[in-house]
Amino acid sequence: MTASLIPTGAPPWSRAYQICVVVSDLDQSVAFYESLGIGPFREGPSAHTTRRLVRGVESPETRLAGRITQLGELEFELISPIAGPSIQREFLERHGEGAIHLCAYTDDLERDIAWMREHGQTEVISYGELSDGGRFAYFDTQAVGGLILELYELGPDGEVIP
Repeated sequence: MTASLIPTGAPPWSRAYQICVVVSDLDQSVAFYESLGIGPFREGPSAHTTRRLVRGVESPETRLAGRITQLGELEFELISPIAGPSIQREFLERHGEGAIHLCAYTDDLERDIAWMREHGQTEVISYGELSDGGRFAYFDTQAVGGLILELYELGPDGEVIP
């Protein structure tokens, strides 16, 4: 998706495009879903994170592996914690494998973080910057339904990496 296709002026969640499942064994999970005709999977943007904060603390040791594929209009992501602290590792340890987040595009991450704060969601529990200039923020919205909400801002070229 390119930045020019992102509708502006609407609440952030009108631009939802992705559901993510956290898994303990990424290769086994990819093989399982591909055996069911879901895929092929390709590397996701997690490998391209150049800066990450977890609960407000710089976390350069954190590494995640992720794979993505399209399911019609929906992007399906599988993600697995590899090293260091992460929201994904916390989720896996507390709940086991399962749906962890719903993600929406934003064309202005700071504006939409402010929107979330205005609507009672003040805590960004994970923040990251990608090698292409893209950025993301995860919000602590697990209290209802156990699902984290994420906003993802594309890099300056408006293309999704990789």
